[in-house]
Amino acid sequence: MKATFRKTPDGKLEVYIPKKDLEAMVLEVEKEGEWGGIFKLSNGWVLKVPPLDAEPKFPITLEVKKM
Repeated sequence: MKATFRKTPDGKLEVYIPKKDLEAMVLEVEKEGEWGGIFKLSNGWVLKVPPLDAEPKFPITLEVKKM
């Protein structure tokens, strides 16, 4: 599924999933590489985000998997 990641004004990471009309804060990240891996969200979902070589420019839309 597609997910859009953005940084809030206070520097926290937020994700929006259009198909579910879901907006949640990223609470925890288990990194794989420089950026990506397992993201735990404030609504209890866990997403697998593809690893990237460096932190991307936000906002960015990526293909993720719900675990």
